[in-house]
Amino acid sequence: MSLASLVRDRLFPRDVYYGWYIAIAGAGSSFLILGITIFGFGVFISRFQEEYGWSVKAIALGFSLRSLEQGMLSPFMGYVMDRLGPRRVAVIGVVIVAASLFIFAQARTLPVYYTASIVMAIGQSLGGFSAFTLAAMRWFVKKRGRAMGVISIGNGFGYSVALIIAALNSAFGFRDTLMILGVAVLVLGVPLALVIRDRPESLGYLPDGERLLDGKSSQPKGSSEAKSKALPSGTGLELSQVLRIPAFYLLVLTSVSMSAGQSAWNTFQIPALEAAGFSLKVAASMVSIYGLVQIPLRFGTGWLGDFLGRRRLGTAALILQSIGLLVFAFLTPGRFWLLPVYYLTYAAGHAGWFIAGQTITADYFGARQFATIRGLAQSLQVPMGILAPIFVGSMFDRYGNYQLAFIFLGILSSTAAIWFSLIRRPMWIDLPPAAPVAEPAEPSKQSGPTTQGRSDT
Repeated sequence: MSLASLVRDRLFPRDVYYGWYIAIAGAGSSFLILGITIFGFGVFISRFQEEYGWSVKAIALGFSLRSLEQGMLSPFMGYVMDRLGPRRVAVIGVVIVAASLFIFAQARTLPVYYTASIVMAIGQSLGGFSAFTLAAMRWFVKKRGRAMGVISIGNGFGYSVALIIAALNSAFGFRDTLMILGVAVLVLGVPLALVIRDRPESLGYLPDGERLLDGKSSQPKGSSEAKSKALPSGTGLELSQVLRIPAFYLLVLTSVSMSAGQSAWNTFQIPALEAAGFSLKVAASMVSIYGLVQIPLRFGTGWLGDFLGRRRLGTAALILQSIGLLVFAFLTPGRFWLLPVYYLTYAAGHAGWFIAGQTITADYFGARQFATIRGLAQSLQVPMGILAPIFVGSMFDRYGNYQLAFIFLGILSSTAAIWFSLIRRPMWIDLPPAAPVAEPAEPSKQSGPTTQGRSDT
């Protein structure tokens, strides 16, 4: 046995399904990457504004450029990830995210600031959460909700990064803080990305932990377990087939309706709380507490979705999230009693849709071209991702607060539940098989296993 194998067996004992190690590493990566680039980056908005006198609208344009770049790149990046596998792509993405933080640290003009925003968008599209999500779709089927629940625990802890960034900013200034964050992403992010293995079959598994014996499932043929688990990790429809299915477009409408409020909330939650009368320290603390609330909620909703159905979970989550945005719009120090209502509505809905929204594409269409399909869906959300931060920034520049903007976005978000409830397509695992289709001769050069004869209707 080689030294590398000994180290791997010591770090990752074989009596635990390796997919769970990937999920745990994904939690760490989400905490690091999303905590810095999304949940905590709003801390720097006021700092750039104070240092250079840039308007909030001009700063928000950088976030819109990130949304534009991610949307434009998503189909291509998804295709690359499906072809090359999530492991290699994740490592490249982490390095690019670190580079973007170094550029932000040197940004003294808006063109450099916008360049850094574009570089960060490329890194986010490749590394971190997207790569671990694809890996989870391949390593799990019945337990996808629980796997995504584990990964998203890192997202919950990621909200506390805002408090860490605020403390670093007070101690070292925002430029040195950005440099420190860039180094942390490199030192911690690359090893986490290397935990990924592209497919369970490479380690002798089928999805959900079933062992392969001589290339075949270990479950007795015809058993209920075999029926529910025996699909290889990459079965599913191709993009050309998915584009003929109405459910895809309803999912896009659902995501578009919700993404405007989500994008604006991610960008402006700390500035909005500051504008409402909270200090930066209190605002960052509220965001960190929100993250702590998300930790049990995300794991719990992942478990609940696996047992009660991720479709039901998604519908309830969308309704709660839209109500929560309206509550957030009225949250002020004088209405502090709204804080637990906000956590009970937006936090619960956010957690539930985070799980359902990530898994539902693979649930409906399989995992064969999951990243490509999801990338195309994300690209169609680009207009909202661009317009929402600019809209909110413009409303603040005009009225001096964020309340009217979030009221409008809460109403818009409520339409997402309508679109989602109109989907009638059965789940992929429940579709009856059609005529068998042969496996590709060279899997390593294909985008994944075939559809296993399942219908594309």
